[in-house]
Amino acid sequence: MPFLSEIIKKPVVDNAGKTVGKLVDVIVSADRPYPKVKALSVRTAKGTTIVIPSEQVERLEKSMRLKVAANDVTAYQKQEHEVLLATDVLDRQVVDVEGKKLRRVNDLQLAPTNGSYRLIGVDIGVTGLLRRLGIERMAERVGIHPEENYIAWTDVDSIRSDPMSVKLTVPRYNITKLHPADIAEIVDQLNLQEGLTLINCLDEEAAADTLEETSEERQVSLIEGMDAERAADILEEMSPDDAADLLGDLSADRAEAILDLMEPDESEDIKELLEYPEDTAGGIMTNEFIAVNKEQTVEQALGEVRKAAKSVESIYYIYVTSNGNDLVGVTSLREILTAPLDTKLAALMHTDLITADVREDQHEVARKIAKYNLLALPVVEKETKLKGIVTVDDAIDIVLPTAWKKKVPKMFG
Repeated sequence: MPFLSEIIKKPVVDNAGKTVGKLVDVIVSADRPYPKVKALSVRTAKGTTIVIPSEQVERLEKSMRLKVAANDVTAYQKQEHEVLLATDVLDRQVVDVEGKKLRRVNDLQLAPTNGSYRLIGVDIGVTGLLRRLGIERMAERVGIHPEENYIAWTDVDSIRSDPMSVKLTVPRYNITKLHPADIAEIVDQLNLQEGLTLINCLDEEAAADTLEETSEERQVSLIEGMDAERAADILEEMSPDDAADLLGDLSADRAEAILDLMEPDESEDIKELLEYPEDTAGGIMTNEFIAVNKEQTVEQALGEVRKAAKSVESIYYIYVTSNGNDLVGVTSLREILTAPLDTKLAALMHTDLITADVREDQHEVARKIAKYNLLALPVVEKETKLKGIVTVDDAIDIVLPTAWKKKVPKMFG
C-alpha cells in the first residue's frame, strides 16, 4: 500500500515503459468513507502538465505504469468537488474525530480496492516526516524507531482556511459526531479563519451550542467575522441570556444589524435583557421559563410544560402567577407530575418565595442561589413582576474563575 510521499515526484511510464513524466499530485473524489483516486497529475519533461484518468492507470505503487501508450492518454477534467492530495491535504491541519484533537497531515496512505485505489488513512506521526525526508531507513539504522501514528480517513475531517473556497475539501459528516465542548476546544486552537470555516460547516443549532462553549473573546471574533444573516440564525438558537451577553460585547452597529435580521420574538427577548446592566440580576437572567396561572389545574399546567419544553432549558421549577405576571408561588415539575390532574396550582404552590430584584448585584444573586441550594432563582421587578430567572449555571459563571467554568458540568441544556 503506497504512501503519497513514496510516489510523488516519481516517474510515470506508459505501457511500453516510456517515461511520460513525474507525478506531481493525486486527485481524489470527496466520497465517504474512503475517497477514490480519480486521476494523476503528471508533469512532462517539456514542463507541461497532463491529468491522466485512473481508468488508464495500471499500477499506482513506487513504480507507476499506465495501461495505454503516452500518445493515447485521454485528458481528465478535474471536477469542482474533487481534491488534490498534495495541494489540498498534505501538511494541512485535520480534526481527529476519534481523538478529538487537531493533527497535521504528514503523509497519506492509498490502497488498491476492487480495481481502483482509495485514500484510506493519514500518517500524523514522526514516521511520516522521516519518510518524506527520505531518511526513514537511515533513522532505523541509527536506532531511531518513532511510534507509528495513523488515523483512518473515516476518523478525519479536514480544515481549510481558504476564504475563497465555497465548498469544503471534504464533507464534514464526522465533525458533527463530537460534543459541542470538544468542537469548541478545537475552534479555540485554530486561527480565526479556520475557526470560521469549522463553525460554518455546522448547522445553526450545533454552531450555537459550540459558540456557547468557546471563550468569550473567540465568540466575539467569530460573530464579527461571519455573515450577519448567518450570525443571526445562530444567535436565534442560543439561549436569550447567552445571546444577549454576546451581542453586548459587539459594536453597537454590528449588534443592531444582527438583531434586525432575527425573528421578532427572538430579538425582543434579547433586547429586553440588553436593557439591564450586565452585572445585575437582570443582566445575567434568562427570560425563558415556564409560568402558569394559579387558577389552572395540574393537567393544564402539564400542557403548558409540553408546549414550552422545546425552547426552555430549565423546567425544574414551574412559576405560578396571577394578574398577568405577578409572581405568587412556585412548584416543581416533580410535584406537578405526582399530583392529581384536577388539583389547582394555588393549592400546590409554595408561597414562601426567595427572589432577586432585576437591579440586584449579580454576586448577591449567586450568594442566594448557593445559600438556599436552588437550581434557579426568580427575578422580579417592582417586588412581584416576574421578569426572568437566574440558573445555577449562571451563578457558577459569576463565582468561578474563567479557567474553571468549562470544567463544571451544566445542570441544564
